[in-house]
Amino acid sequence: MKRTKEIIINQDMSIQEIIEPGKIKILVLDGNKGTASSCEAVNHGETVIETVNGQSRRIHFRESELI
Repeated sequence: MKRTKEIIINQDMSIQEIIEPGKIKILVLDGNKGTASSCEAVNHGETVIETVNGQSRRIHFRESELI
């Protein structure tokens, strides 16, 4: 299951994304590739963006549960 989705970049280099109540979204704006993507942050844990040589490569989702 792919958690990230590509966002369309407008001609004026802006993006349009909806704020959803109760959710946290992460936007990745990659100036090297000229792309934009978004994903939802995990409820409990970490969302880490991995870069290699100044370029975005992966997003790691580290989830945990409260007990």
